[in-house]
Amino acid sequence: MGGGHELVAGRRTRAPVATSLVDRLVTGIAVGTFSPGERLPPERELAEQLGVSRATLRQALQAVADLGLIEVRRGRGGGSFVSSASWEHVAPDTARRTLEVELPRLRDLFDYRCLVEGMIARAAAERRTADDCSSLREALEDFRSARSMIDARAIDRRLHGLVCEAARNPHLTTLSAHLTAEATLGFGAEPYEPGFLDEARHQHEELVGHIVRGEADAAGRCAQAHFALTLETMRASLRRVSGAVGGVGARPDVPARH
Repeated sequence: MGGGHELVAGRRTRAPVATSLVDRLVTGIAVGTFSPGERLPPERELAEQLGVSRATLRQALQAVADLGLIEVRRGRGGGSFVSSASWEHVAPDTARRTLEVELPRLRDLFDYRCLVEGMIARAAAERRTADDCSSLREALEDFRSARSMIDARAIDRRLHGLVCEAARNPHLTTLSAHLTAEATLGFGAEPYEPGFLDEARHQHEELVGHIVRGEADAAGRCAQAHFALTLETMRASLRRVSGAVGGVGARPDVPARH
């Protein structure tokens, strides 16, 4: 049974790992982890990130491409790109089903992540240097002027990487990266709902301000609230995808824990 397939009733079906990965990729697109026109990470990097073989990843990407949600381009500048097709028309139930399973399971992880990120922000406020402050202000200004979700997510990663650098502890940086991957279906990129972008801008301004001014306790509280936004974004996505399939069986009321 090569190629990650099983033979069932005379036809080939996707193996369980590939099927699960298809569900995650579709859900990542639905919740805004990836935006239309965005290029997915290179195959080798994405496979390692998601803990699957490249063969399994290729199979899953082809299945998502068959749905019309990504375009695979060959040659120089090629790769897998999120298409402009609406997931709501082809796979809303996939996203809903995945979120209904994942959100209750991740509740305690989100709580842990908020506590850790609060600790990192407090350390950053206590240990930041003048160079750290300058870099954080620059990243904040770039985030304010971001013109697309793709740009906003990239700058978001940069800004929080700078906060980790200011905390001056590589173990905290590694832990933050691990928790980010665990909390984002393995993709390591925050999901962005359009309605939450303004709130993220405001919270980034507060967080950077507290760190620059050395307000450790306030920075910690701000970071905890800010990282809870990812859970709120995913809950909003569940409400939206539930609406796309008529709300049957939806459980959008997964409680946030701060």
